[in-house]
Amino acid sequence: MKTGAAGAISILVLCCTVFHACEDLAGDCTAAEGIKETALVRFRPAVAGTRALDPDEMRISDLNIFVFNEYGILEGRAYLTGLSSGGDGTGYCWSIDLLRNAEYSFYACANFGYETAIGTLEDLKAMRYHIAYPDDYSIGMPMSGKLEHVTVTEGEVTVPLERLMARISICVDRSRLDEDVEFNIKSIKVERCPRSVTPFMSSHASDPFDFFPSGFMRKDYETDVLNTVYSDGTSGEVSLYMLENMQGDLLPGNEDESLKVLPENSGSRAFCSYIEIRSEYLSDSQYSRPGEYLVYRFYPGEDPGNFDICRNSEYKIRIMPEGSGLNGTEWRIDKSGIESFARTLELSYSSLNFSYAGESTVIRPYLTPEGSGDTRLYWDSDDKSVATVSGDGTVTARGEGTCRIICYAADGSGCSAECAVTVRFSPYYMKIFPGNFIRCRKGEVVEVSCEYFPPSAPFDVGIEELEYDKGRGIYDYAVGEDGKSVTLYTKERGSGLLYMEAGYPLNQAEMIFLVID
Repeated sequence: MKTGAAGAISILVLCCTVFHACEDLAGDCTAAEGIKETALVRFRPAVAGTRALDPDEMRISDLNIFVFNEYGILEGRAYLTGLSSGGDGTGYCWSIDLLRNAEYSFYACANFGYETAIGTLEDLKAMRYHIAYPDDYSIGMPMSGKLEHVTVTEGEVTVPLERLMARISICVDRSRLDEDVEFNIKSIKVERCPRSVTPFMSSHASDPFDFFPSGFMRKDYETDVLNTVYSDGTSGEVSLYMLENMQGDLLPGNEDESLKVLPENSGSRAFCSYIEIRSEYLSDSQYSRPGEYLVYRFYPGEDPGNFDICRNSEYKIRIMPEGSGLNGTEWRIDKSGIESFARTLELSYSSLNFSYAGESTVIRPYLTPEGSGDTRLYWDSDDKSVATVSGDGTVTARGEGTCRIICYAADGSGCSAECAVTVRFSPYYMKIFPGNFIRCRKGEVVEVSCEYFPPSAPFDVGIEELEYDKGRGIYDYAVGEDGKSVTLYTKERGSGLLYMEAGYPLNQAEMIFLVID
C-alpha cells in the first residue's frame, strides 16, 4: 500500500513588489510602500553528521532557489548553505523584487550539497541529481519543490518541498508458517536502486548504468526488528529508501501479487527496482546451507500490475509466507540455497573381514532420498589400531581385533550407518602347480599356475623370462585371464626357466625349471 510520506515540508518565500510593502515575518524588518522588501526561506536545522543509517526526513542543510517570470526568464536565484547552524535563530533572508499581479514560477532544491549552475528553465527541468552511494543522506534527503504560474498578489508564496525518495516500510507476518519452520532474516535491500533522479519531472531509470551495484541495505543487527516476533506472529518494521523510479503498468490486468514477475525476455525487467530479503532457513526436513540463504524477491508498486516507485511516498509492505515458506515462483522465492536433510544412510557393506595388515576395501555410502542436500559425509573408526578409514570410505586393516566403522551425514540430520570389521591374520603362502620342476615331451601343452595368500598381493607371472625362452624357440605361451597362470605350447627339445613373484605382504618368488624331451 502506498501513502503520502509523513511530515510535509515547505519553504516560505516572502516576496515584495515595487508597489506594495509586505509583512515581515522575521521581526522588525518593515519598509515603506515602494521600497525593496526582504524574502525569507524558513527551515529547521538538524545536527550535522556522516552517512546516515536512518535519514532525517525533515532536515534541510542547503537550498537552491530559482524564480522565473512568465516568459521563462530567470528573475532571481539563491544558494543558501550552512543551514544546520541555525542562521539568526529564525531563518534566512533573501531579497528579490517582483511585480505585483505578474506571473512567476518558483523552484527549489534542498540538500543537494552544491550550487546548481542552472540558467534556463529548460536546463532546470532536464537536470538530473546524482547521489554518491545509496545511503548518501548525511546532509538530509534530497528534495525539490515547485510552484508554477503564480500571480503574485500577496507578499508571500509558499513552495512545498517533496522528498525525491520513497520510503519502503516492511514487516514480516510468520503466523501462517508451519510450526517447524524457522527463518532468520540476515539482510534486506533494494536491488536496481537508481543513482540519479530528475527533480522537476517524473523520473525513471532507462540504462543499466543508472543503478548502484548494490542498493540501500539493512543487514545483521539492523534486521533484528524483523526477527522479533510478537504474539500475533508479526515482526517489527524496518524502512528502506530509494530515489524515484517510475516504470509504469507493465503487467496490465494482473490481480495476483504472487504472479508479479516480469518475463526474462522483458526489456523492462532490467530497469524495475525490487526488494530482496535473504534469510537463514530451518525446518524438520530442509535447511539453508552455511553461507547460503532462502531469498525472497518482490516488486513494490501501486498494484499487482504496476511497477512505479514514486517520490515522497511510503510503501507499506507485509511479507506473509505460508506453509513451508518455500512455495512460489523461482524468481520470487529462490530456493537454490536450500537443501533437504538426509533421511536414511546405508553402506555397501554391513561387515568386513580382513586377513592381513594393509588389506583394504572401499565402502560405498547411499543417502536417501536422492538429492539430499549436504552430501558431505564424515567417517570414523572406534578403534584405529584395528582398522582406519579415509574420507572416501576406504577401510584399511591395521591389526587383529574388531572395530566399528561409522559414517554419518554432515547436515546435522543425525543419519548414520555402521560397518563391523574383523581382522584375523592368516598365514601367508605361495604354491606352484604342477610344481617347481616340470618335465614333458616336445609338442605337449603344459599349464603352470600359482596359488597364493593373500590374494590381494600384486603378482608378476614372469613375462621377461617367458619372452626369453620363446625367443630361443622352445615354446610359445599364453598368459591366463587371471594373470596368475601361463599355458606353454612346447616346440623344441631343451630346458627353460620360469619366474613368478607375489608382492606385499607376501613378498615371495618361485622359480620353475622346465625340461622338454
